[in-house]
Amino acid sequence: MSPRFAWSLFSLHLFALMIGTQMPNAWRSGVEQSLHVPFSLSSWAHLAVFFSMSLLLLIRPLARPAWWVMLLALTLAVLTEALQFYAVDRHPRLRDIGIDMAGTLLAVLIMVLRGSWARVVRAGPQ
Repeated sequence: MSPRFAWSLFSLHLFALMIGTQMPNAWRSGVEQSLHVPFSLSSWAHLAVFFSMSLLLLIRPLARPAWWVMLLALTLAVLTEALQFYAVDRHPRLRDIGIDMAGTLLAVLIMVLRGSWARVVRAGPQ
């Protein structure tokens, strides 16, 4: 994957995140009801978007440090919740920031475990 393509994918994630954040509550509820899901789709969507954005930033060709990715994710999570003050019938919640950060932490954890596994495989049998 080229750096340009990776940044394009990241930008697409950001765009989707901002659109979803500003979507009026009635529209969001309508989408969830039309899909007949028994749970909050937006929470799962936030988890998935933050997971995939973080993973994109952690792998090559971007390969940013984990602390940088977590700081960016926290900033984006707080920003998207703050923007909900301006959305119709939406309210910011600390729980949503936690869901966003859970997606980021899951991506970081996977990359840490992947790195540990790679070191074990490279070391070979003792």
